[in-house]
Amino acid sequence: MKKNLAAVALAKLRVKKLPPERRKEIASQGGKARARALSKEEATAIGRKAGKLGGRARADKLSSKRRSEIARQAAAARWAKPKKD
Repeated sequence: MKKNLAAVALAKLRVKKLPPERRKEIASQGGKARARALSKEEATAIGRKAGKLGGRARADKLSSKRRSEIARQAAAARWAKPKKD
């Protein structure tokens, strides 16, 4: 699995703003602690950006036949749901 480079860079910037004691603590815990240092808004923005890139890359890899299959299954699932009154 590839690292999200934008997330890593943003987390590093965020960590640099912390006091030295907190930076040492986070550095000893590794990347997950750095990611937890992000605010919810920052993490959401990174996820949205990566999701858009990932969806496009997936679509590029799929054949038109497979995309049609997926779309057909999705439509069938939507139509199979009972209607809400």
